[in-house]
Amino acid sequence: MNNASTRVIRASFDRSLTLVRRLLERAGLSVVEEFDLSKEPYFERGIVRCFCVVLLVDTPVLLFEAIALDRAAAVFLPLHIVISGDRDVSFVHWVNPVTSSGLRPPAPAKEALEGLCHRLETALAALPAQATATAGT
Repeated sequence: MNNASTRVIRASFDRSLTLVRRLLERAGLSVVEEFDLSKEPYFERGIVRCFCVVLLVDTPVLLFEAIALDRAAAVFLPLHIVISGDRDVSFVHWVNPVTSSGLRPPAPAKEALEGLCHRLETALAALPAQATATAGT
């Protein structure tokens, strides 16, 4: 999994959120928490109505395995996916916390953490190609 990935979906925010949820479910990943940031002042200031949701994702088995092997692994979990957009286009952002944080995962839990990141990357590979810098992310 790369440090960070962004995908552009030429569809409404609601349709994109449903698509991402479906892909995660098919991969056996669970959304353990969801934060709707759409009503935060940052998003309400714009003229165009924007939506933003953060999904916290893991899988109970890998979570248990990582934490059972070394509790320090919990620092990297759950993985975060940010979905933002409007009625025409949406952006899906996610980051590999192991490679982007500069921290080393605990050796006993490294394989479980890498497995979870790989499953997320594989699940979201069905989304459109990576966004370019000019896409306005």
